Amino acid sequence: MADPKYDEKTRELLLQSRLPFMEENAPVQKGKQALPYNTAGLPGLAVRTMPYLEGKNTKAFVLASNKLSAGDSNRALDQTIFTAPNPSPQTIAHEAEHLLARQNTGFAQEPREIFRKLIDEGGGKAYRAVPQFLNGLAESLPYLEKKYGIKNGYMDKDFIREQGSVGLYEIFATLAGAEATLGVDLTKDPELRKTMFKDKNVREAYNAVTGLRQTRLDPRDIPPYTRIPEKEDGVAGKLKKLLGFAEGGYIENAGNKKLI
Repeated sequence: MADPKYDEKTRELLLQSRLPFMEENAPVQKGKQALPYNTAGLPGLAVRTMPYLEGKNTKAFVLASNKLSAGDSNRALDQTIFTAPNPSPQTIAHEAEHLLARQNTGFAQEPREIFRKLIDEGGGKAYRAVPQFLNGLAESLPYLEKKYGIKNGYMDKDFIREQGSVGLYEIFATLAGAEATLGVDLTKDPELRKTMFKDKNVREAYNAVTGLRQTRLDPRDIPPYTRIPEKEDGVAGKLKKLLGFAEGGYIENAGNKKLI
């Protein structure tokens, strides 16, 4: 008998994907795993262990239909993350990013399209900025792994080269998932500001499409996916801007927790 805790569409998608949909997909025990802070935007979140995934390349997933007409039904799905046994915090945080996107746009892939749009609307040029970001990411892979432990199949030069901008939403979920787990803001890292986050348009657009900027925790919060200009630091910031240094460089207190 199908697990009655699942909504009908969730059971249907599991069945279509030939994945287990029985009671064995048990909730992860509370208190055993601290949830990353980006899950605060998912009031109905359930993290379920799926033993079937043990030993598989896929460590976790969330469900959705890719049909263009499925946006509303995707939003209505149970907020469930299915994981292999003993999921890492970064795995949960990665999938939470996809659920946040699905909850607010209907599709996990949508942040990549919004990212490009926000760059253009802010006066940047997405057709130049996106390749620069991806090239900078490829260059930064050893640094990201060494300093932050960020490494998975999406943090790979072959994936970046072959998928390009198509894979941006998986890259964003990995980076933002690490931020939520580690309590850092990668856009403030001085080394990454020399490479992937050199462009202020990229930093502002990335922050707008990741983490809790994808949702509202309170009616007074800014609308989801709103680009917020970076603040300049008084006279020194204004002087840097006048001298043309606003696109990158050292940021004091780099690594501080990302603001909502």
